Amino acid sequence: MTLFRPTGLATASVKARHSAFAGAFAALAFSATVTTACVAMAVSASRVPVSPKQAELYDVGIAFSNLTVYMAIFVIGQVMSLAVAQRGREIALLRAIGAEPKQIRRMVATEALWASALALPVGYGLGALLAHVWFDGMAAQGMVPDGMTMDVGLIPLFTTAGVLVVCSQLGGKIAAWRASRTRPSAALARSAVPGSDRAGRIRAVASLLFLGAAAVLSVVAGASSAKDAASEIPIVLLAYLIAIGLAGPWIGRVATAVVAPLLRRYGGVAGELAVLGARARSRRLAAAIAPIAMMTAFAVAQFVMLAGAEEMDWMAVFGTLLYAGFTGVVAANALVMLILERVREFALLRMVGAEKRQITAVVVAESGITALAGLGAGALAGLAVLVPLGQKVGTPVSGVPVWGWGAMLVSGAGIVLAAYCAPLARMLCVRPVDGVTRHSA
Repeated sequence: MTLFRPTGLATASVKARHSAFAGAFAALAFSATVTTACVAMAVSASRVPVSPKQAELYDVGIAFSNLTVYMAIFVIGQVMSLAVAQRGREIALLRAIGAEPKQIRRMVATEALWASALALPVGYGLGALLAHVWFDGMAAQGMVPDGMTMDVGLIPLFTTAGVLVVCSQLGGKIAAWRASRTRPSAALARSAVPGSDRAGRIRAVASLLFLGAAAVLSVVAGASSAKDAASEIPIVLLAYLIAIGLAGPWIGRVATAVVAPLLRRYGGVAGELAVLGARARSRRLAAAIAPIAMMTAFAVAQFVMLAGAEEMDWMAVFGTLLYAGFTGVVAANALVMLILERVREFALLRMVGAEKRQITAVVVAESGITALAGLGAGALAGLAVLVPLGQKVGTPVSGVPVWGWGAMLVSGAGIVLAAYCAPLARMLCVRPVDGVTRHSA
């Protein structure tokens, strides 16, 4: 049947869940933007004679490029998993009418390839602009070696293309594996409540393994020289963040349990619905908790280092804004995907008498739970790295002022709240009788 060709399945899937495809495309485009800028910096620095400034820029470009690739694999995998999970019912129905597991996996791989191909020119163009802004800022600070020009040519383009293809295919394969192997009857039963599927034991074991690996790496870094410890901090932090990403469903449940008494006491019906919704969607919330935690942890680490530095380094400031912005936008993207799939749920609530302000109150309460989970986990990860290693590299955690912690937490909570509420006005404009027949807004 033509429907069971990979391209036919992918086309049908995109038409049924265009918001999920748009979410994956956005994550890929953001990743391409940062990758292009970082690789362009490294390539441009490598083409001028060796000097202290050249060596510094080249090392920074390579370090940023490597970190960007790690982050891209992490966040794209999370978003692709969410995009596949949102199509659990459609995949189950396809399996029920004869689609084989390998066809489902090929469908997801094809869709991921399409998203990569469309995201590449957008991300490359924005990355070229970002690279020039970065270069001009360093030139104004006298940090650019003589004769260096910014070259955003074929090497950044091909590198970015490779990163997008590998990350999207890897993330898609991992996301589709579980969905393609689940029995259709079980998948249909779980899809009755979106996001109600529970995380498995393999995920729990993997999270504990990465947590243990992060602790070991932290001990190793603490026993090395101050210079080596500083270079190893991003790797230790990444290991903690992978553990957080895998443990996202349980982190969400813990956060829900912490605030549940307050929401039930002071939030009324809206608070109770928020608790039930967050608990039921704990697995899908992991796709948003992980990038929020990454944004927070990276901001904590960089802010501690900046607070301990003798003078403000423009490059370090730019790097902090770059990665905090990147992960913040990806987190917001994942949250918007989560909200858009709930048009039918909100329509049903309105049909049984819920008012728009009550639904808004539910969304605001859920944003608080998500913010607590992501910001709390990220802050703990940052402290787990910086408390034992910060003093060694000359940037103790005690050097961060109270207003700095407040600014990071308020900014993170603001991003979460804005992402939750941004699509709400559009969804509440949908008539309840029309909303019950939709997959997403």
